[in-house]
Amino acid sequence: MKKVYRLIPLRFLLLSLSIFALTAYAQDAKPDAKPKVRVLDEEEEEEKALFFPSRQKQTGDIETQIQQLQFAKAEEKLKKDIALAKRKRKSTAELESQLERCGRGLQMLRGTDRVTIVDSVVVDKKHFLEAYKFSADLGTVRLSKDGRSTEFETERGNRMFQSELRDGRMLLTSCYMEAGQPVNKKVIEGLDVDGDLNYPFLMADGLTFYFAARSEEGLGNYDIYVTRYDYDEDKFYRAENVGFPYNSYANDYMMVIDEENKIGWFASDRYQPNGKVCIYTFIPNASRHPYDFENEDEEKIIRAASLRSFKATWDKSNEQERIRARQTLAFMTAQNSHVKPYDFTLVVNDNYTYHYYTDFRSADAKKQCRQWVQKVADLSRLNQKLETLRNQYASANVTKKKSLQQEILELEKEAEKMMLETREAEKKTRNLELK
Repeated sequence: MKKVYRLIPLRFLLLSLSIFALTAYAQDAKPDAKPKVRVLDEEEEEEKALFFPSRQKQTGDIETQIQQLQFAKAEEKLKKDIALAKRKRKSTAELESQLERCGRGLQMLRGTDRVTIVDSVVVDKKHFLEAYKFSADLGTVRLSKDGRSTEFETERGNRMFQSELRDGRMLLTSCYMEAGQPVNKKVIEGLDVDGDLNYPFLMADGLTFYFAARSEEGLGNYDIYVTRYDYDEDKFYRAENVGFPYNSYANDYMMVIDEENKIGWFASDRYQPNGKVCIYTFIPNASRHPYDFENEDEEKIIRAASLRSFKATWDKSNEQERIRARQTLAFMTAQNSHVKPYDFTLVVNDNYTYHYYTDFRSADAKKQCRQWVQKVADLSRLNQKLETLRNQYASANVTKKKSLQQEILELEKEAEKMMLETREAEKKTRNLELK
């Protein structure tokens, strides 16, 4: 079992810059442990820099119910515990705090966005940005030099958004770029969100701004927020928590939306082991489209909000959108494959992700993997052909459109069939390796 250490109080940490970096581990402290300080080894230093963000753990039956979004059950139990504590003249502060969290969570649950999750992939946290296969037309997202945060540069390279450590807090800054150098750097104000702010992204419209914050007003770890930029006033408006299913009681961050291709990404370490993060791909809604909480099955909404299975967001009404999104995603992945220095990426289970043929233990699985990789390449070529035909269709005359339309429909059916075969080949590869 991993030994947990408690850090010394902040007033002592401030006396020594050499141990300031240890504050990131404060959430693992035990209340009854004696203050200790230990020197980080080389591996831990790398984790401190790259395996961000760390997760603040909560324990207890009530916390379990809250994290499983069973707010009604938790609220009922808390009210009984508060009444009992009052009769015994005991402090109810902690119980009242949990009850407040329940109310905040229930309010978010009522506003759960009816979004379609297309796919997900589990990757190493330190390489998580490699799973974002968006076009350079959206701009550039990269890790900061110190590995503590990310930074976003607009497509024209004329503006930069960063997260910087200032006075013990991660704050968002913006600046303009001239000859590759930042000018007029300033802290972004008006967001009205306390805590650590990180993972900035400005949509192509130049107005919609996403970021993540670890705030007491949120769910406890990093949550994704959205705001709007006012060019006339040169200011950002008060940010709003985007709620479920994008956020959870784990860390959720790095929202990126490609409005033109109708594809979005966000990262979450919910249900993941240490060092891993899941990148969800979804179809963004033009506007928020919440479930009808009063008339729909609450358990169905909880399943969709928690994303224990992203297929909980699927139904017949979004089937064609899912197929089109998968085709678009496959094409985008192929277009951006130069940023992935692997033979392939195969998530075997929660603990292992393979990138090379030498990773396999099973010869049969390795052979099957080659077939799967070939199918992925064939599907990519087919999607590229489809994209070319769609572009031709957009500028063709009426007569030409009729012939192109028939060809596109036939190729879409072929692509759908090939996509199913590709997924089956991937599944077979995984099962052979796990035998």
